[in-house]
Amino acid sequence: MASYTQIGIEEAEKILNLYGRSHVLKITPLSLGISNSNYRVDLIDESVLLKISNDKNQQQLAQEQAILLYINQNGYPYSLKPFALKDHGLVYRFENYFGVLYPFVPGIPPGPSDYTCKEVGMALASLHKINHQSDELLKLRPHESVGFGAQEILTYTSSTQCPDDFKEAFNHFFPDQLSDFIAAPFEKGIIHGDLYYDNTLFNNNHLSTVLDFEQAGRGEYLLDLGISISGTCLEKGRIITPLVRSYLNGYEEVRPLKELEKTFLDQAIILGLMSISLWRIKRFKERNLNPLMENSYRDLLVRAMHYYQMKQLEIE
Repeated sequence: MASYTQIGIEEAEKILNLYGRSHVLKITPLSLGISNSNYRVDLIDESVLLKISNDKNQQQLAQEQAILLYINQNGYPYSLKPFALKDHGLVYRFENYFGVLYPFVPGIPPGPSDYTCKEVGMALASLHKINHQSDELLKLRPHESVGFGAQEILTYTSSTQCPDDFKEAFNHFFPDQLSDFIAAPFEKGIIHGDLYYDNTLFNNNHLSTVLDFEQAGRGEYLLDLGISISGTCLEKGRIITPLVRSYLNGYEEVRPLKELEKTFLDQAIILGLMSISLWRIKRFKERNLNPLMENSYRDLLVRAMHYYQMKQLEIE
């Protein structure tokens, strides 16, 4: 996505002064992000990533930074660590803008491939492998405050805002209304909530950085896995079994799946597509954040149908 908020060198200089930084040499808009305007800012001795929030409020942005600090402190090697302001805060406010500042990390988003899928799988498993202290974990937001799990999707299908095609797809995929899935005691911790392959950077043919923790929070690992597979293991826009296998090979090198998770994996992949589809409905259809993407949620419903039909053929 292109940047939504346009700023120049003078404004960037004033924002970076809040961090005790100065002498901006160059500012370059980046074509990354849906909810943010992103800029690479080159200074004399460093480059930084300046993000201006176009969607989240300041509380949501602060909660996201708390999660990034938490996983960084717990040894997660792939996330960015936000810079602190001179007043030690993590979210700046300048005129009508607010946002965050990170180190600029070189790298490029990869294309879907066996290698990409395996590395993304390993990165997600590393997040799920963090050993949490319950009192610290409970200080962080639940995923449901920024994303959509099984219960939230089920509830939405009964609302008056729910598009007919979304409801029809849900009832087709889950005639049991997800009763068994919702009742299952899946393992929980911090989840990313949107780890598609294009939310990563690769450098020297290895995954170096996981981006966009905007939908991160406390949640079920299996939902996170389903979301990530549904947006990573793709060939010509369809989920294919060989890439799913490569992804799971990488994931299980770090964190072996529980038998319960294996049982519900296919449902989780379809549910992952429904989750991001609902995310798009909320932003682009109901809130009109980007009118050109108003019906983009349907692309994910089509992808879910292709996967569902593929799995049905495997059973037969």
